[in-house]
Amino acid sequence: MVATAARPGGQSFEARPDAAGLHGGYETAYEPDYGGGVLGTGRFVAASVTTLALALAACTPAPPRPARSVEPVVLSGWVTVDLPRDLIPATVAAVGNDLVVGGFVDSGDVRAPALARGSADDASPEWVPVPLQPSTPYGRVASLVSLAGAGRSMTALGAAHGGAHANFRWTVWTGTPTGVADRPQTFETFGGQEAGTLLAVAQDRRGPLIIGTWQGAHGLDGAIWRAEGHRWVRQPTPPSLVNSVDRQMAPRTATGQPDGSVAIEGSVIDLRDGVHQVAAVWRGSGGDWLLSELPDPGRRSEAWSTSCEGQGPDCATVGSRDGTVAVWTGDGRADLPAVTVADVDVGVLVRRADRLVVAVSTDGRGRLLVGHDGGWRLFTAPDGVVRAAVLVGTRLYLVSGSEGAAVLSVRDLADVLAG
Repeated sequence: MVATAARPGGQSFEARPDAAGLHGGYETAYEPDYGGGVLGTGRFVAASVTTLALALAACTPAPPRPARSVEPVVLSGWVTVDLPRDLIPATVAAVGNDLVVGGFVDSGDVRAPALARGSADDASPEWVPVPLQPSTPYGRVASLVSLAGAGRSMTALGAAHGGAHANFRWTVWTGTPTGVADRPQTFETFGGQEAGTLLAVAQDRRGPLIIGTWQGAHGLDGAIWRAEGHRWVRQPTPPSLVNSVDRQMAPRTATGQPDGSVAIEGSVIDLRDGVHQVAAVWRGSGGDWLLSELPDPGRRSEAWSTSCEGQGPDCATVGSRDGTVAVWTGDGRADLPAVTVADVDVGVLVRRADRLVVAVSTDGRGRLLVGHDGGWRLFTAPDGVVRAAVLVGTRLYLVSGSEGAAVLSVRDLADVLAG
């Protein structure tokens, strides 16, 4: 199971005047902050005193005293993976029989996109570069920040700063573990006056899809693109991802599920009685997406990562709730050891059978939560903001670290999962 850290680069708010009377005459627009193109810092930054972000902060009480404070067990044995060409990782995914790491290389004078692959069957894979064919100016300097695939087919998103306002310019790459090419798109495909941002690429039973946002009647709606050949086409927005005057949809990232569906994690911002941010998951494929607002959301909550079991509806989601890590399962919100989180912190959830594994940062310090049968244990993990993770058998591959300097770490969790 693969999980990508919540929203590539997190979300900040940009105030635009004259929008449908929302938020005191301003529209809020999501804009990612990759920190030099690296995936998943999970930021939630107020750009203006008039923005919804500040409204949320103003009405959100301080986190309550932790009900169950637990010191983490020191978990030694993590190994930092040496990647080809000193690749700085942004994401990791399992594609067929390969593990694939995306990111960039930077010699100081030249920055370039990079991919590396290793066998998912090997306990200590031999990592080799994946040949890349950039064909656009932004493709030549992009960081590959999101990956998805099936069999030997893979799709990657590239992000690079550009233009007069240094906004993100997106590139789409497709190919196989033996070679991936930059596929040029028109500027209007992902850009223009109505553009929002891109959040993740995922794989459902129909193939790859890109999740993002796009201007609607009441702010930025959720948006989905699919490939027609090498051209990507924005699909009609599913009704559950469309904003209304008093309910704003805030998708954050997306993960493919074993049954061929995709889970989009994020929140619903309810303006009907003050401002409440409620953790939410959209799950679906094609044009049908079911919105589930997670129970016991507190005053401000958000979903980061979801993993569903096999072909059924049994799903678990990790996110934040009133300043602490929260996990929701079919039984409701789990009783976790208290792990506080700041706006920069984020986490991912993966599973092996009936064991749930959550990798998260707390004020930049790495933590691992392992749950089974309602009980949870807390361990240390490599420090730094969590960006992506994949569990292969009992081996956890974790991308974490500071902006532009993340690392790939691995540890066999057989001993932890057996407990």
